[in-house]
Amino acid sequence: MIKLGLLGNNISKSEMPNLITKLGNEFDFEIKYELFDQALKTKFNFKKFLSQIKEKNISGINVTYPFKELALEDSMKLSEETKLVKSTNLILINGSMTSYNTDYSGFLNTYKFNFNKEPSKLVILGGGGVGKSVCFALIKLGVKELYIIEKDHNKLKKLIEDLKKQHEQVYSIKLGELIENQHEFDGFLNCSEQGHINTPGNPFDGLKLNSNQWSFDVVYTPAMTTFLKNSEKRGAKVITGIDLFLFQGIESFIIFTGQEKLRKKIMNNYDKIREYFFKKLITC
Repeated sequence: MIKLGLLGNNISKSEMPNLITKLGNEFDFEIKYELFDQALKTKFNFKKFLSQIKEKNISGINVTYPFKELALEDSMKLSEETKLVKSTNLILINGSMTSYNTDYSGFLNTYKFNFNKEPSKLVILGGGGVGKSVCFALIKLGVKELYIIEKDHNKLKKLIEDLKKQHEQVYSIKLGELIENQHEFDGFLNCSEQGHINTPGNPFDGLKLNSNQWSFDVVYTPAMTTFLKNSEKRGAKVITGIDLFLFQGIESFIIFTGQEKLRKKIMNNYDKIREYFFKKLITC
């Protein structure tokens, strides 16, 4: 049996246990997947947590908000994409404590699944773990101009410095300024927790998209957030967080099981997997 888990806040509605065990059943892996929700705890010691899950013989964990950067501090070995992004959402609990970033690869695949062109002038709201991953993925995809909204000034400054080492056309922008000039942008990406069932609201409040623009929301519970609903009403293309969830989850499964040879079989079946989760999540 492979014992796995998910660390995060407010994760009771996560579909990751469903996806990972579903893939396990498909390819004859017995998997036990446990949620480690820290939302109600006032203090969290990551080293102590790692020690506890090692005692339970858990071989790997997915990591979500707000621990993606904290988790990196106790990783001994970093994958190449983790070194780049400086954030992790998967740790193999082995002798070397290897960290990975499947959000990075997951967004690369999400974008390619939805578009056959290079990204142009985009704005990202949120510079935390997943926001950083999406920013670096967009640079890899050849984005022309990238604008970032982040309320933490120090975090924003550091992120832009890191991104400019890869791509010069990266800037900060405030929401008010964005709304005044929104017609100049092609896409708007929410990479914050706002819009989640536990943190409702519209992170791009005041934005009025048109049919030539597109929107993406990293949140998938609910899949159709207020931001995406408003975008869709105005004729914009909308991309839910379901594809990112699926692509990064599939990558997680391959890493956890060490079965790179299964990648082609799984991806050949992607449309069926996607249909199942869209039916399940779009109505939530």
